[in-house]
Amino acid sequence: MKPLFKNYNFDFNSSEKKLLLTMVKQILKQIQGDNRYITEIRIYQSLFDKLSSSQSPIRLTKEEIKRLELQLSENAKLLKEKIKKSIFFMKWIYRPLLNQYESILNKHFK
Repeated sequence: MKPLFKNYNFDFNSSEKKLLLTMVKQILKQIQGDNRYITEIRIYQSLFDKLSSSQSPIRLTKEEIKRLELQLSENAKLLKEKIKKSIFFMKWIYRPLLNQYESILNKHFK
């Protein structure tokens, strides 16, 4: 049975928060100033503010959750492809990041 109301409170630990904050910063840098992405900029700016704050647990909106989950899963998929195609040293660098993305996805979004 599906729950009627979802829990939108997230209790990220400090390393998860740091990784998510870095990811959101990079996204904002890429889309900042482009009028086509006004909605996304607003959502990611709100995410950035919430992740930067010291409040715990963090309360996210449904849109923020969708964007965050989509971005994490896309990043994980890209990293898996990079790991398949890369040399040993690069695999060694990418694997921990992939593990972090998958751990956040499994712990908070599944």
